[in-house]
Amino acid sequence: MLFLIILILCFAFQLFLPWWIISPLAFGAAFWQGKSFWHAFGAGFFAVFFLWIAVALSYTIPNGNILANRIGSLLNLPETSANWFIVLLITGFVGGLTGGLCSLAGYYLRQALVIPDKR
Repeated sequence: MLFLIILILCFAFQLFLPWWIISPLAFGAAFWQGKSFWHAFGAGFFAVFFLWIAVALSYTIPNGNILANRIGSLLNLPETSANWFIVLLITGFVGGLTGGLCSLAGYYLRQALVIPDKR
């Protein structure tokens, strides 16, 4: 459920707001729904990873991967026909790491605010 919440919210808000809106959205969603360390980090990472790869594919396929190949050459990637795919993976990893770490921070904040029973 957390995966879908982050995926849908990030997709909807990134249409109108800057890329970094994934940070507070993933943070808030994991604060609300995070169940464990791996659940929070995994849901945040994979939701943003798949979202950013899907959006990057929607931009790169219509133009024949021209921009992705040029970015690959700027990054000194080897000249291959799969150069654009490596750029997409790097893009997804950067976004996924941002989403995962922000989700983890939201989960840990909720854990820090939990007041234990004094029985």
